[in-house]
Amino acid sequence: MSDTPADPESAPPADNPLAAGARLIGAAGLKLGLVGALVVALLIPQYMVSGLISEREARQREVRAEIGRAWGAPQTVLGPLLVVPVVTPAGRGTESGAIAIPAAELTMAATLAPETRRRGLFEAIVYAARIDIAGRLGDAAAALPADAEPDWRGAYLLTGATDLRPTADPPTLSLGGRALPVEREGSARCGAVEALRWPLGLDGPPEPGMAFAGTMELRGTEALSMLPVARRLRFSAEAAWETPSYFGTSLPHRTSGDGSAFRAEWVGGMAERSLRLPADGCGAVLGRGVGMGVALLEAVPTYRMVNRTAKYAALFVLLAVMTYWLFELVSRVRIHLVQYGLLGLSMVLFPMLLLAISETLGFGLAYVVSAVMVMGQASLFTAGVTGRVRLAAVFAAVLAALFGFLYVVLRMESMALLAGAIGLFALLSAVMMATRGIAGRER
Repeated sequence: MSDTPADPESAPPADNPLAAGARLIGAAGLKLGLVGALVVALLIPQYMVSGLISEREARQREVRAEIGRAWGAPQTVLGPLLVVPVVTPAGRGTESGAIAIPAAELTMAATLAPETRRRGLFEAIVYAARIDIAGRLGDAAAALPADAEPDWRGAYLLTGATDLRPTADPPTLSLGGRALPVEREGSARCGAVEALRWPLGLDGPPEPGMAFAGTMELRGTEALSMLPVARRLRFSAEAAWETPSYFGTSLPHRTSGDGSAFRAEWVGGMAERSLRLPADGCGAVLGRGVGMGVALLEAVPTYRMVNRTAKYAALFVLLAVMTYWLFELVSRVRIHLVQYGLLGLSMVLFPMLLLAISETLGFGLAYVVSAVMVMGQASLFTAGVTGRVRLAAVFAAVLAALFGFLYVVLRMESMALLAGAIGLFALLSAVMMATRGIAGRER
């Protein structure tokens, strides 16, 4: 047995951790890194598409504002208030002013006839409304301040709305069965609301419980609301419209609808027996805010849906290129990085196609057409890249499942986040199952 030391060059090499790691990563890991960089780069055209969607959405808002100026603005209605000019002590003299006395009871019933007006590719929801007014006055004398000297001859009822442009039938109002004349106050007295003044010509305070009634016809865009200026108030609105949205500080206590029409009823009121009006006439009344109202929404808000779709564009790109990468690992096909990029651009193009087509056909049909176009393009491209019809069919099935799942998520409201999270979890689980044996094959 020789004691000669072994030749170092003939000894087995020590295990190098870096070399082992490099072997483990291999070509597949390097390709995955390049594909990841490509996905990040594709965020740039995706951002440009999102900017285009925002631009078209802004143009839609501009067109709606233009149609509103031509047809009628969103309406806020002011119900009848009894306004009494008064003189009150102020220092060593007196001060003139006015006291507004809310009605003891007020009922306003609005019937809306909505329609859609288009300008080019954009549209706005407008309506003609008839509002029936009924109610009764309270004890006006008891509602006045004790030190106020009222001028009953100058008393009047005050009504108004945001936009009082002439309609087929002028507004009417009667008190105690007597038709009242009307005087327009102009927009300055009520800020954004045009006021109508109905002189009463009283010799003394009106009798408590005196009834009033009237009608008002308005033209507006998208929304109708009412200011809650009565001790006890009932307001109802109905229209042949399938997607109403209720807003304001008071929501309706009863709603009904059959999918093509709705009816909503509000009940409310105010505690004040009187309101002192400032120099601008009724600013204090308008400062109370919108108490109850309804907006006529689009059945399918096209730009909002397209915008939500665009937010998933990165997921489309990621899943598409991940599928290609899995094809390379599992089926041993070679796909060039440029082909990955072309596939990613096809996915990025989907929101732009959806935007352009939906402006003409509506969101639902546009989604189907855009999805079929992208699926057809990407699947034929996959068949040509891989040379295997079976892989192209698998890729088409993956895209079909992705587009179908996204459409379901987009149509959901309160459960959209839950459905999206569960879907992504299931997708990640499937990818993990498909790639569980990669490390062993690389070794």
